[in-house]
Amino acid sequence: MLTLYGYKRSGNSYKAKLTCELLALDYKWVEIDIIAGDNKQDDFLAINPLGQVPVLQIEKLQINTSNNTSSSDSNSTDQSTTLLESNAIIRYLANDSWLIPADPIPYAQMWQWLLYEQNEIRANIGPIRFIKTHPDTTAHRQEEYQRKFSKAQDALSYLDKQFSNRQFILGDNVSLADISLYAYSHVADKGGIDMSAYPHLKDWFKRIESLEYYVPL
Repeated sequence: MLTLYGYKRSGNSYKAKLTCELLALDYKWVEIDIIAGDNKQDDFLAINPLGQVPVLQIEKLQINTSNNTSSSDSNSTDQSTTLLESNAIIRYLANDSWLIPADPIPYAQMWQWLLYEQNEIRANIGPIRFIKTHPDTTAHRQEEYQRKFSKAQDALSYLDKQFSNRQFILGDNVSLADISLYAYSHVADKGGIDMSAYPHLKDWFKRIESLEYYVPL
């Protein structure tokens, strides 16, 4: 059983939810409202002491059989694993699926873009989106906003160029890297960025949104 703890407005949480939906996985969603402070409550901190979302709990039924041949000596126990970090979570969820390239070079390129997403896309678009949509609590972060805004524009410009001659980030086929990159880039306008400057990105957004089982943020 898969249990996904996340916040409905979080891009990182959305990556995991969208991956589950695209792959038609059976999972349970648990809403953690980080604005209301749900992530600071003891019950959630027991799951993730860092107080961050998303979190994926994986429960598997382990069959234990003793050397004794008697069926009465067999029992089962639940084994639970907790995964943190959105890109690690979606990599687990998409294992052996059509979102993971089989060839080692595209596979490495997928990871290249997953790392780029965290270092350049999420790291810059995430903060400006939050600051712009929560002005009452982020007035003191305007210097940060201006700095991150410029970096976000650079990151989007670089990403836009990638789609000038390809359908998806690795070529003709959608991959996990697309899902990760999409999560924050498609809501960059919520951070005040004029998306008309990135026509190739906007076309790519439409291709992602046309995938079967797609769900919006």
